[in-house]
Amino acid sequence: MGIKQKLIQVMSLNVVLWLLMLLVFSGLLLCAAGVYMLLAARMTPVQAMLITGGALIVIGAILMLLVGLATSSSDKTSKKKVKSEGTVQHTPDNLLEGQLRPMLGDQATDWAKHHSGLTVATALTAGVIIAASPRVRAAMMGAIGPLFTRKVMQAVQQFTDHR
Repeated sequence: MGIKQKLIQVMSLNVVLWLLMLLVFSGLLLCAAGVYMLLAARMTPVQAMLITGGALIVIGAILMLLVGLATSSSDKTSKKKVKSEGTVQHTPDNLLEGQLRPMLGDQATDWAKHHSGLTVATALTAGVIIAASPRVRAAMMGAIGPLFTRKVMQAVQQFTDHR
């Protein structure tokens, strides 16, 4: 399978995942609108808005907590398996950690490894902030653009050199 087919598969999976997230998000917004209209008939619109917004925040916090618990429990089980095996396996996580350690340093990489739930929650929060603000997104793309372009060119060269 060539690089072109691999890229097509990855991009199509990416599009499907984004469409699925869009569908879930629009469903959540429609449910929130329905709850708001139901509450607005019995209360003032401001009270209905506060209750609906608070419920969305609570649902978001619960989902983030569940993701954090799922990642921390999977980390504990994987640590037990690694300790019982006694051998170090080269996984993509170890490869990523090896690449990030020179840039971030030992202390930051170890902290992120031990606090994976908080790291995931922080990354999700940063994603929401970046998605919500066009100015922050433009500033980030201006700063990251040259680095991203250089990394993509290196990856393309690696794929084409190994043929």
